[in-house]
Amino acid sequence: MEQTLEDRLAIIREDLKAGSAGLMEASGSFRVDFPSGHRVYIYAETYDQSITVRFETTETDSGKRRQSADALRDALDREISVADIHAFQEAPALKNCFVYTARMDIDPSVFFHETIVIGETRRVADDGVMVQEEAQEQRADTEASGLSASDSRALAKEAVAKLELIDAKMLRLSLDMMNLKRSSAVRAALTRIFRDALDADELMHAIQNEAGKLTSENDREELVMIQSINQDEALTPVIRLLCNEVFAKNPDV
Repeated sequence: MEQTLEDRLAIIREDLKAGSAGLMEASGSFRVDFPSGHRVYIYAETYDQSITVRFETTETDSGKRRQSADALRDALDREISVADIHAFQEAPALKNCFVYTARMDIDPSVFFHETIVIGETRRVADDGVMVQEEAQEQRADTEASGLSASDSRALAKEAVAKLELIDAKMLRLSLDMMNLKRSSAVRAALTRIFRDALDADELMHAIQNEAGKLTSENDREELVMIQSINQDEALTPVIRLLCNEVFAKNPDV
């Protein structure tokens, strides 16, 4: 079934909530505030069923306005993993400011990917069938494979180096391949960890924070699942570290 504009705006809103920018609702649209002090408005254009991003500035230098527009697009691209943001174009100016708008397109894969149902005897993935017994064995191995402090540190450095090789859209596609729902707490955790992976210390701090949020049985089952089927080498170290925090260090969660 075709998704409505409201569906697409809701998905973008949820994706932004998982990020670092501030979010404020504003009658059918929402405002995004960045630490730089810039802000954009995201809203639906009902006449052509599109989504528009808009920002306004009083800067009179056209070169500086273009730099701000490009920087904002890059910032949005980092914050929103489910959509493509076109380049900002200058729109008719208002009385006291200049206006720029850009189109935002939702990735079609948001709505068209299979979901693995956790807990059933057999679960179908893109590459075949996983049986429950195999998942249980994988969980037992995960819970028993605690990492030493030195191993964790080395793995964190490896994770940072590998995450630097991918961008937000590559991450999104990898998570889609692992059949993680957009509403998945594990997916949100990995997305936030990716955004905070500036160095090994920041990465470990982010992993520890996110591990404390993954307390449900469904979260733990999803972690087992993605560790088993992940084929993206860039994510392997961070997934292992997250599993270690959730299982080996918190076996009774």
